[in-house]
Amino acid sequence: MSEEKRVREVKLEIPGDLYIGLERLAREEGYSSVTEYLLSVIKSLITPSGRVSLEDFSRLKVRFERYIQDEINKRFSVIDTMRSQIAELYERLDLIQQKLSELESLIQSVYTQKAKPPGEVQEPTRAKKPYKTGIERLKEEKVVFESKLPSRVQRDRLFAYFEREGAVVLKLTRERIAVDPEYWREFKQKLLSLSTNVEDEVRNALGDKGFELWKALYSDNAIIFDSRARKWKFVLNTVP
Repeated sequence: MSEEKRVREVKLEIPGDLYIGLERLAREEGYSSVTEYLLSVIKSLITPSGRVSLEDFSRLKVRFERYIQDEINKRFSVIDTMRSQIAELYERLDLIQQKLSELESLIQSVYTQKAKPPGEVQEPTRAKKPYKTGIERLKEEKVVFESKLPSRVQRDRLFAYFEREGAVVLKLTRERIAVDPEYWREFKQKLLSLSTNVEDEVRNALGDKGFELWKALYSDNAIIFDSRARKWKFVLNTVP
């Protein structure tokens, strides 16, 4: 067998990431293995009639490695760009979340702040009153009617906050009403035990706050009085 036709083995040690890149390139070019792909590339770089010396082969090896590295760098540069864009997106999302939290705190403080008469001079206080959140104020007031909120309060955010905190939010036709869960259970128990629809008697049984809530539900047809059974009933799927 002549020296030209004799098969020789060439070993090439490359980093793992380069090998992964070669596998991907081989698949893209339709080769079943990296070996076949490398052999094809080498054949394409060497003319059929040319002879390759050891020096030429060394230069070819360097050229080949540079070619592989360039191809892999092109693909990795796209990945690096995507990573940078994703990191920037996460930073922007964190900033938006921070701004939303600040806005929510501002809404709560506006809601909890009591209105002062014009021209009133605030006297210095010896001890600062503890800050109360919106849900704490709701627990004290029992019921919050959307129609009674100041115009500066963002209603959608406030009632979304109440829902997240576990308050009962009644979505009536005319307005939304937030109710303390404990007070809501007490209100329903009292109402279901009533056997009258006379307003004065209802007020005496439910109290002023409960009567106001009853009136809003009744005017919105969320509750009805069964004259035969002499009982109040909640309309299905209207209230929790």
